[in-house]
Amino acid sequence: MPELINKAVRQATWDYATLLLADLGECAECGQDIGRSAFERASTILTRLIEAAGPGLHHMVCSVQAQQEQLIAVLHADGRDGDPALLDETDVAEFVTVLAAGLAQHSPGGLVLRTTGPDKPDRVHGWRLHEGRLLPLTAGEVFSAYCTDADTGDPVAPEPGVDYRAGFPFDQPATDH
Repeated sequence: MPELINKAVRQATWDYATLLLADLGECAECGQDIGRSAFERASTILTRLIEAAGPGLHHMVCSVQAQQEQLIAVLHADGRDGDPALLDETDVAEFVTVLAAGLAQHSPGGLVLRTTGPDKPDRVHGWRLHEGRLLPLTAGEVFSAYCTDADTGDPVAPEPGVDYRAGFPFDQPATDH
């Protein structure tokens, strides 16, 4: 039953984010579909982020404030063998749609990337959404975000074997709208 509920919540999140993008319409200056443009930017950002993260198992969470709702998407990428990361297409579509909604609407939000690799500690990096771009968090901000209970705001003990790091810079496509 919990898996069925999880699927329903994920589908509702995806549907809502898709509607947000569809309702943005066209840019008054260039006529380009703003939602489609944001989706393409988010896809490029995801690709570049995974490439910049390097080899490992990657667990990503994107959280975006959209009107009255908090949209959350999760994505796993298996890039352990040095080949391009293996991704589930449905998960990618959900993740990119939520990220695109945040980018297009200049909504507050964030993205956390946890990478697990052999013979080294897990690495956690983070970025915040600000005016349609992902800006790197400091190591202290990543630690604080990762070690705070989301429901209560109380501190949570850091996990052993986890290295909390600043978000790394990566090449992001220019914002058009």
